[in-house]
Amino acid sequence: MPTLHQESENREVLGKIKEAIEQRIGSDRFQLWFGDRVRFDFERDTLWLRIDGEFALERLKGHYQRQVEAAAADVVGGLIPVRMSLLETGQAVVSSSGETAEAEQPAALLEVVAETGRPASRHGNGLGIQRGSQRVRERGAELGRHVRPADQMAQRSTDVKPTRSIRVTEEPPSAGAGSGRRGRSPRVESEAGASTLAFPAIRAAESGTASGGMGNSPGADQPVAPGSRRVTPMTFGTYLRASSNTLAVTAAEMLATDPAGSAPLCFWGATGTGKTHLLSAIRHELRARHGLARVILLSAEHFTNDFLSCVRGTGLPAFRKRYRDADALLLDNVQFVGGKNATLRELLYTIDAVTSRGRPLVLAADRQPLEIDGLGGDLAGRMSSGLVLGINPMERELRRDLFRHHARQSFLPWDDSTIEWLSERTIGDGRVIQGISQLVSMLQRMYRRMPTFQEISSHAGEMLQRGPKVVALADVERAICKTFGISTQELRSEAKSRNVSHPRILAMYLSREHTTAAFSEIGRYYGDRNHSTVIAAHRRVEQWLEGDQTLGGRGPKNLKVQEAISAVENLLRIG
Repeated sequence: MPTLHQESENREVLGKIKEAIEQRIGSDRFQLWFGDRVRFDFERDTLWLRIDGEFALERLKGHYQRQVEAAAADVVGGLIPVRMSLLETGQAVVSSSGETAEAEQPAALLEVVAETGRPASRHGNGLGIQRGSQRVRERGAELGRHVRPADQMAQRSTDVKPTRSIRVTEEPPSAGAGSGRRGRSPRVESEAGASTLAFPAIRAAESGTASGGMGNSPGADQPVAPGSRRVTPMTFGTYLRASSNTLAVTAAEMLATDPAGSAPLCFWGATGTGKTHLLSAIRHELRARHGLARVILLSAEHFTNDFLSCVRGTGLPAFRKRYRDADALLLDNVQFVGGKNATLRELLYTIDAVTSRGRPLVLAADRQPLEIDGLGGDLAGRMSSGLVLGINPMERELRRDLFRHHARQSFLPWDDSTIEWLSERTIGDGRVIQGISQLVSMLQRMYRRMPTFQEISSHAGEMLQRGPKVVALADVERAICKTFGISTQELRSEAKSRNVSHPRILAMYLSREHTTAAFSEIGRYYGDRNHSTVIAAHRRVEQWLEGDQTLGGRGPKNLKVQEAISAVENLLRIG
């Protein structure tokens, strides 16, 4: 008869197996298919996956059986039988909030409360991950001893009757607890008897998924086990703020505070500015503060792949239910779906379904909706119907703060001159800053001292700018044509229509602002015009800025002058 101690050991092994599966298939796919739709159990030294829904069962059997078997073998040190079956009525999956799961929410590692009533520390004694790793290895070895040869494994029937089972039920809310799900705690019963255990979740998903963004993460100042990788929780508390992102952070916090009364949000900005971090922070708040279980955060690429897989597998009803019935939908890298007509249509209907129910909707892309090629007017309009907020590249002060944080985690202390030198020569991309910081730490270990500027520069390569970024006239021309949807031949032509003349005037203005070219050189470049034409164009744009002029373009390419300038400058930054 299994004891509580054995149950806790099994849970540790299962937690390690889940981590191994997530590493193999990626966080987004793991959350989507192995979140709260799968229950993991050990029965007769066989790993059982109880799956909620026939479509999901077939999907997992067809696409992820081998990954699960390989992950389990890595953890226990040998092959073990893996079986998948349909979750029976009345069975439940423990969610990351410690409740019986009802939808797609990432599964979590669980801590078991000791008999003293105190939760085990994640890094300390009891059933903590660090000290518990030995028991995981011992339990894995024990399971490995009972592994049957491959030919016997194949003969074992998938309908083996389990010798023990764990039944998860929900206790009624305690006196004084809030109404709804948050006041409930799961109850675990086995043949050995019933005992009430608390399951505070270690939210692995809080570190962020989707596109794996680390654009604005200072890191968690907490100890980690030697040799383990520090995982930064992507929350509002770990988001560095400055003038480049203040408005976007404020809007994100407002939505997280009052999701029912907030308009859809659309964040845009160059890579590494912290868009994914903001989406992850919103997801964390919606779950922790409001108890929303079905908060879906994924990239547009994974949305597309999931949609295409369901089309081929004739599973569109399940796909639509999964996304359209979500408590909140957060979609990253929307620019990926540009030009994919079938996916665009499905995403459009999904957005309509989510917003019609008053559910939170947050989107993120590397440029404004109207600038995304192939997005279509309908979807661009839906994305622009709420708040469209830009996140600018990190200014020097923000880059300095991020370098200072990474320096505190480095092998040797950094001197202020190195931090200042790096912050001046690094672009406003948080991933690049993180990469350079790791490079400096590695050089410290190699040289056993702080590397010189020349040594850092020689190893950093293109990650460091050798000087201010040089913008050419061709760069401005290319950005103008992309923003307004015209060709370079039209821009340099003698056409007088607003669709062409306004972009040409703005191109001359921005060429003067962002390049070192003289008025005469700019005039010759844009259709062999004289320098007085460029001077007049510069003055005219200044008048437009004072009057908030709308510039003419094609189709939806009608922009306010400040919006157009911001769009062109963003394209100059991201290339």
